[in-house]
Amino acid sequence: MCAPIMATKIPEAPKVGMVSLGCPKALVDSERILTKLRSDGYQMSADYAGADVVLVNTCGFLDSAKEESLEAIGEAIAENGRVIVTGCMGNEAELIRQKFPQVLAVTGAHQYEAVVNAVHEASPPCPMHSSIWCPKAASS
Repeated sequence: MCAPIMATKIPEAPKVGMVSLGCPKALVDSERILTKLRSDGYQMSADYAGADVVLVNTCGFLDSAKEESLEAIGEAIAENGRVIVTGCMGNEAELIRQKFPQVLAVTGAHQYEAVVNAVHEASPPCPMHSSIWCPKAASS
């Protein structure tokens, strides 16, 4: 008689959603952040509902861009509830926190480490999914 097979369930990698607004520099920031998070074992979510945390990379150049950023933050909070704000409007953290006190963190433009740390705090990475633990995780 064979011994029973023991199945090990590998925990799912945490998922991050992202909204990137503004100029090409903001898009580069978003790509840099997502690249780091992927290497840390996070997967990307195509929608708010599937994300463990949502990043909103804001634009604060024009008043209309600020309004669009605030609308995007509000939508992400309404749809998911776990939101981290980064980008140019991070310079107006007090306004963002006044309007959306439930925001988990607010960082400014080019503050990659602060954003990644905020994501790690909000939804810790699973080491089994990081590129250090399993190189295939970064390519999937």
